[in-house]
Amino acid sequence: MSLSASVIPLVLTVLMGTTAVAQSRTPTVRERKARQLTLRAEEPPVLLALHVAAQEVTTVTFDAPIVPESVDRSVLAPYFSRVAVHEDVLVLKASMDVPAGKEPVLTVRFAGPGAPAQVGFVLTTVAAEVDSQVEVFRQGRTAQDLGKELADLRARCAVTEAGLATLRAQCALRGLGGAVLLGDVTPRGVSVEYLREHPISTGMTAESPPVLYRTEHTRALSTLLINAVGSAPWIPGFARLTPRGPNAPPALELPLLMQVKQLAPGEHATVVVEWHALPDLPAGTQSTLELLDAKGERGVRWEQVTP
Repeated sequence: MSLSASVIPLVLTVLMGTTAVAQSRTPTVRERKARQLTLRAEEPPVLLALHVAAQEVTTVTFDAPIVPESVDRSVLAPYFSRVAVHEDVLVLKASMDVPAGKEPVLTVRFAGPGAPAQVGFVLTTVAAEVDSQVEVFRQGRTAQDLGKELADLRARCAVTEAGLATLRAQCALRGLGGAVLLGDVTPRGVSVEYLREHPISTGMTAESPPVLYRTEHTRALSTLLINAVGSAPWIPGFARLTPRGPNAPPALELPLLMQVKQLAPGEHATVVVEWHALPDLPAGTQSTLELLDAKGERGVRWEQVTP
């Protein structure tokens, strides 16, 4: 047998081994999943599987406030580079796949009364998928509840569309001259106030202090909104202004103005909300002002705004 003939099997073996190593190093492609989990008070508590993976962000939202301090970060530290807990949102970013047999158990306690009092997750890594967005409902929703939610959403869409129609009509009269023609700016001028109250985060961050502009008939609040790294994209939805006190008028839902269509993770932009002065509101009446996304879930809130 010639030397070249004896070398060929060796070369083939080396090449096959190299191919096998290359294949073993091919990164796993997992399908990103969005799921809904419903907890029921009448059923015994069980651990819910939460699928995580290296360098993937998993966002868990709750329909009821949670206690951020109930999340044991030390249990998550070996496997996660980011753990963010808000009053109704949990954001996890794994630094590695969770090894089999070492799956950490995460317990989240609800803040308000009612049952169940808490929910438990076991964090695992599987080959086929990773949970990108998980919604946890503390109580199951009946068909009647879903019908009411749909009616509320339709009403909210109608209010938003009416506000947008007004804004579209004003687009041709933009700028200072347009503001004068529309009566938004009068000889009485514009007053500027910086809100001292620190906003409450419901998944987003507002740079302080926001600016409140007042004219004779119009109010406008401007703030820089920040979407944290690792969070889901934020799509502007609406603002809710809720006057407080006896005989207060109903809440107003107003469109948000932003020059970009959405905020990607780590991005920021100026957000403005405008409304007409409420003539029947007693002087000094305080209101709650919320800036929310399209789902009405993530945003910021000020509890003491004097329109």
